[in-house]
Amino acid sequence: STTTGSSGSKKKNEKKLASKEESRFLSSIMGVMNNLRKQGTLCDVILVVQGKHIPAHRVVLAAASHFFSLMFTTSMMESTSHEVELRSAEPEIIELLVEFVYTARISVNSSNVQSLLDAANQYQIEPVKKMCVDFLKEQVDATNCLGISALAECLDCPELKLSADDFIHQHFTEVYKLDEFLQLNVTQLTQLLHQDTLTVRAEDQIYESAVRWLKYDVCNRQSHMVEVLGCVRFPLVSKAFLSKTVQAEPLIQDNPECLKMVISGMRYHLLCPEDREELGENSRPRRKKHDYRIALFGGSQPQSCRYFNPKDYSWSDIRCPFEKRRDATAVFWDNVVYILGGSQLFPIKRMDCYNVLKDSWYSKLGPPTPRDSLAACASQGKIYTSGGSEVGSSALNLFECYDTRCESWQTKASMLMPRCSHGSVEANGLIYVCGGSLGNNVSGRVLSNCEVYDSVKEETKAGQCGMKLL
Repeated sequence: STTTGSSGSKKKNEKKLASKEESRFLSSIMGVMNNLRKQGTLCDVILVVQGKHIPAHRVVLAAASHFFSLMFTTSMMESTSHEVELRSAEPEIIELLVEFVYTARISVNSSNVQSLLDAANQYQIEPVKKMCVDFLKEQVDATNCLGISALAECLDCPELKLSADDFIHQHFTEVYKLDEFLQLNVTQLTQLLHQDTLTVRAEDQIYESAVRWLKYDVCNRQSHMVEVLGCVRFPLVSKAFLSKTVQAEPLIQDNPECLKMVISGMRYHLLCPEDREELGENSRPRRKKHDYRIALFGGSQPQSCRYFNPKDYSWSDIRCPFEKRRDATAVFWDNVVYILGGSQLFPIKRMDCYNVLKDSWYSKLGPPTPRDSLAACASQGKIYTSGGSEVGSSALNLFECYDTRCESWQTKASMLMPRCSHGSVEANGLIYVCGGSLGNNVSGRVLSNCEVYDSVKEETKAGQCGMKLL
């Protein structure tokens, strides 16, 4: 048994050594073959590329390439010809490929990668094709992604095309602003703009890209307006952008079909959420581009607001034209931050609005009852404010709603109990109002309960709350 084990172990070792020796032997053979090729010795075929003669051995080319294998082992004329002409190829590139076939070494760089990929694809030298694809995947950026995608489609490289297209979709807001985008033909453009996976902050950017492409060559592209603008999901374009920018565009004003699309988009904003869902594909959202930042508004510093970027832990200033306010609340909806309530010496009646895409400020009418220490949250285009207190007084049980579409306030049924300095959040169409206190003038003022408002049924009920007072 011991002898058998030793013998088995010895055989294993011998196999490993044989494998290494075999690899060295085969490598040395190819080295000799390459030297013979360079000397022109025993070569039985000459590849002719644009007048340049490149000697080689049929058996080596056939072993490395399915293209050459078929050429030399079938009844094709080239199977017996001493010279084989390779049309539509570059001599330097064919030399690199032949060198690779003998040595398994090749240098792929930005100067030769496209020609190498083309030739490796044509002559079916798969390892070189893979090296070129891997190289290009690492080089994809906003300036070349469209070109690489087109090249990949032309050469039937699905892996490379998928990589380039994914980059285009994720970085569309950068891509459409560059010159390469303007060179797309109408078919390429419409195929791109139809994609659900285009990552944008708002559909407004899809419209901007379409109009930019059209205006680059208006004379020749104006006939494609309906086809191109038909890719824009106008119901998803913001209401303000539709009325101020899109409707005023001369190209659209002069085209009845395009004007119909815009009017349809404006009507969408007047529909209730249930009716919107029935519009189908033209109102289907695309992938949203999220650039997460945390914003701080108000406080004791006059006209000072700040952004915090959690990606790199950096702070940046937002210049606010309005005066400071204390004990205000803020809520975000449809790319706008709404700052409500708060006070200086007296409660502030105005609602300040900051558009994060346009980096612009404007004001709207604030809650019907000015107060501070209130809470707010947004749901389906409406902002719900709850509770709060007038300066130095007890908490209020007010519950109000602001419709961002018609820009109007409505007072809802009062909350179950007054509260201020509390929290409010929306989940699954329900508004949860939690915690807070009864105000400065009431003893035992801290609350640990919550209540839930159903915006569909318009009713409030007590909710279960596991908060514990510390």
